[in-house]
Amino acid sequence: MPDRGDVQRRTVATVARELIDRWERMFGLLQAFREQEGHANVPRKHVEDGEQLGGWLQKQRKRYKARGWSEAERKSGRASAMSDEEVERLEALGVAWDPLAEQWERMFGLLQAFQEREGHANVPSAHVEDGEKLGSWLRNQRTRYKARGLSEAERKRRYGRASAMSDEEVERLEALGVA
Repeated sequence: MPDRGDVQRRTVATVARELIDRWERMFGLLQAFREQEGHANVPRKHVEDGEQLGGWLQKQRKRYKARGWSEAERKSGRASAMSDEEVERLEALGVAWDPLAEQWERMFGLLQAFQEREGHANVPSAHVEDGEKLGSWLRNQRTRYKARGLSEAERKRRYGRASAMSDEEVERLEALGVA
């Protein structure tokens, strides 16, 4: 009859193997998504082959972020740090660790191109640049700019979901003549 220690070791090994198998399955689904969609930024609620792929990717982003956390922070945030191999594999697929920041950078680049071409940054609200709604994005940035300095509650009351704008974003937009 196996002793308790043997059973516990086998149980831990089984759980570890199941976690690895699950990660590999989800990674495979992410690869398939990328092949089909041309990118690896899965919408949060996206389901692929019966699996919550978007939710899984959100967890991977949290695990990536946890790499810089202390052990106590990881425990309280319920996130394990991601291995270097996992990071490399996800990055090879083009996973954006901060998709909102990546989107902001892409749109800012389009605004820069518009400003260089037109000589100003007064983008019409309905303007589309390279398939992106640049005018709408800039309108949202102006709303975020106005919301600076307000409490979160006041910002939401006045502007809905407008998030606070960072000082760096303000400086970069002001450098293009946006205020």
